[in-house]
Amino acid sequence: MAAISLCMIVRNEERFLAGCLASVAGLVDELVLVDTGSDDGTLEIAHQFGARVVEHAWEDDFAAARNAGLDVARGSHALVLDADERLAASGHDALRCALSDTRLLLGLLPLHNADTLDAPENEVLSGVRRIGSPGWVPRFFRLHPALRFTRRVHETLTPSLNVLRGEGLGEAMPIEAPIVHFGEVPSLRASLGRDERNDRLMRRVLEDDPADGDMAGHLAAQLLKIGRAAEARAVGERTLEPFLRAIDVRPAGYLPMSTVRLGYALAFAQVDTGAPEAALRTARACAARFPIRHPNLAFVEAYALERLERFDEAIAAYAVCLELGGTESSQQILTGVTGDLALLRVAYVLRAQRRHQDAAEVARRVGGAWRVEAQGLLATLAPASGSVTPI
Repeated sequence: MAAISLCMIVRNEERFLAGCLASVAGLVDELVLVDTGSDDGTLEIAHQFGARVVEHAWEDDFAAARNAGLDVARGSHALVLDADERLAASGHDALRCALSDTRLLLGLLPLHNADTLDAPENEVLSGVRRIGSPGWVPRFFRLHPALRFTRRVHETLTPSLNVLRGEGLGEAMPIEAPIVHFGEVPSLRASLGRDERNDRLMRRVLEDDPADGDMAGHLAAQLLKIGRAAEARAVGERTLEPFLRAIDVRPAGYLPMSTVRLGYALAFAQVDTGAPEAALRTARACAARFPIRHPNLAFVEAYALERLERFDEAIAAYAVCLELGGTESSQQILTGVTGDLALLRVAYVLRAQRRHQDAAEVARRVGGAWRVEAQGLLATLAPASGSVTPI
């Protein structure tokens, strides 16, 4: 009989847990919580909601903890959430429909990062109170004994999913069941020390598998965020070639780890450390191995061309970014690369070409978080005459 088991990992989540469990009330048939050592009110809240609690000693391994819950779940399908997430009310019907779809092996759900802890659900989903664009994450899947997570951090189902797809046991499909995530609120993330913990675990994963390009991309992106571009470049360049070779020899139909995160993180690091030619090669090599034209890779390609002073090519590449607005992908799209940030970079390129009036016209269209910088750019532009080139 079709039934949904909510499977979670928890540890000291009394702040968020009740909200998460309330968001799935009436949808799921079972609550399975794997507790890795709570000493606050987490377990009391779990029992109030009727959850089955599995005690699991923490071993620096998120995949092992998640699999401990899957091993005891009794439903036909698993829904995976974290305590700082909420399933949007609008997603209940979509998941009920997916539950009866015999083609589905794994469902990808859109995840929306809230910008504050009190952001209303409807404003997060509309984008008004969201950080970046939504990314599609694998959170709903058929409970099969061979479908399990791997990796200590940024755990993934991809390897076992490929085995089951190869046996004709189903497909990965998008499901319009949005998740609202509060864990990316900057003040919360800093207070919990998650970046430091993840840095340590990501390095352990790469010690075990130096060719894990997806993990190298996670680590390089985190290093870039804290201003360590040279180290990000070293991490990415060690991994890029073996990662791409591994992708190239995979059988047809095999889902490789995505090249997007490593591609843009490494390319940005290469630009920032004075190697735009290398960045251009990185962006293009990774784009060639991703099934769609991804805005993140298109943007960093344009950025590298800009630094190389190949200005006409850079403008054309930024125009591609703007055309990709509305793209949906399992890899979250960087904020602004299909809109205001791309426009701002076009304005800078036009200024470099001394097309001041064109640059001013484009800069006036820039809004959002880049409006102030665009206003500063406008102040540097000398009056000029001439027609405006459409972008």
